[in-house]
Amino acid sequence: MTEPVLRPLGPDDLTDEQRPLYDAILGGRRGISTLVPLTDADGALLGPFDPILRTPAIGQAIGQLGLALRNDASLPRAVNETAILTTSVHWAAEFEWYAHAAIVRDAAMMAEDDLEAIRAGRAPGQPEIALAWRAARAILAGERIPGPLVEEVTGAWGERGLVELCAIVGHYSHLALLLRALGIEPPR
Repeated sequence: MTEPVLRPLGPDDLTDEQRPLYDAILGGRRGISTLVPLTDADGALLGPFDPILRTPAIGQAIGQLGLALRNDASLPRAVNETAILTTSVHWAAEFEWYAHAAIVRDAAMMAEDDLEAIRAGRAPGQPEIALAWRAARAILAGERIPGPLVEEVTGAWGERGLVELCAIVGHYSHLALLLRALGIEPPR
């Protein structure tokens, strides 16, 4: 395991500008913190949350987008998480996989075989999960989504769902690149 590029900021290291964001991150993710620790033993935020403290205004917007995608999206949670997991595999973002696989397992959102298939880059067996996986992979290809796939996705989740899938993949691609560039890995 390599050391991250940035030294994690503990609570005593925070500026007056960073403190409200730190508190908002912890407060907005209370339910997740029981599954995946949000802080290390010293209170420094884990995952993508620590680096966004360096730019509080942008970090606030990133955090709000993440909460909106989790809490306000019309997509079924398993579809949302499938898109996140597929994105984490695409970018080899281990922290995102670690965190979101724990969420999926805790809520029994999909069979372990489907989770393993996503991890291996194979189509999951459950039809709704497989559609979300195919859509996320098409978005990650960086090309226009093929018409038949657009029809399948909009047939399942409407135009709103199609746009939400694009937003989820984009947001988690951003976080994955942040994690990779800064050497942030899951806790060991």
